[in-house]
Amino acid sequence: MSSIYHTPTKFLTSSNYVTPSNKILIVGGTRGVGLEIIKKLIDRGEDVTAMVRSTSNVQQLNQLGVKQVIADALIKEQVESIFSQNNFGTVISTLGTSAKDLPKRQNFIQSMFKGEVKMDPNKRPDFIGNRNIIDSAKAMGANRFIFITVIGTGESYNALPPLARRGHKEVIKQKEKAENHLRESGLAYTIIRPGGFSNRQSSGKAKLTEDPLAFSFIARVDVANLAIEALGNKQSIGKTFTAYDSDMLYLYQMFMD
Repeated sequence: MSSIYHTPTKFLTSSNYVTPSNKILIVGGTRGVGLEIIKKLIDRGEDVTAMVRSTSNVQQLNQLGVKQVIADALIKEQVESIFSQNNFGTVISTLGTSAKDLPKRQNFIQSMFKGEVKMDPNKRPDFIGNRNIIDSAKAMGANRFIFITVIGTGESYNALPPLARRGHKEVIKQKEKAENHLRESGLAYTIIRPGGFSNRQSSGKAKLTEDPLAFSFIARVDVANLAIEALGNKQSIGKTFTAYDSDMLYLYQMFMD
């Protein structure tokens, strides 16, 4: 059963942000959470580069003046090349299948009611793309990896509402494989699992909890805030968190502002 009424415990203790003092690569930074992370890192004066595909819409990145490297995460050789040519010490990946990648475009809400659109797992970046990034980061000496996945993987499966499980069964499976690959890589990792995304403004109440039964919806900007918090907090290393917002427990709250 879903744990929407479950009150989580074991939150990450806040600390002063400590800069990684190295080059940061953002994968999945052309939109959504990844783009919000880039904006916040720029505000902190960090050295940020975005990995993009040759077909990506980079207009917002260009407006921000963000450095870019071109690679398709599904093509191992391209990923290896951009890592070998750059000294990335930190990687933040929000990479996953987007609606526009699906053979039949379908958003989060539609997927819950209609079921997930079938797609060849070898064309999904959720596992293969992230595996290529993790392997190249490890091979080239990166020392920090922040991975944004999804509630429903691993021990958080029972936290996810049944309709969401139905709509994201394959994504959950692929992201769980990627999480496990990262844990086994030896990198200093932090895994963050958000629920459904909203474009609302920050509530100011989002937190990271190690409680796997926690569930909430959450604003994209708040996931970005939590990713930056984890990056700058050594207590987050080697841990898996749920991104939890007590102000976003119900679906209708995603659309309020």
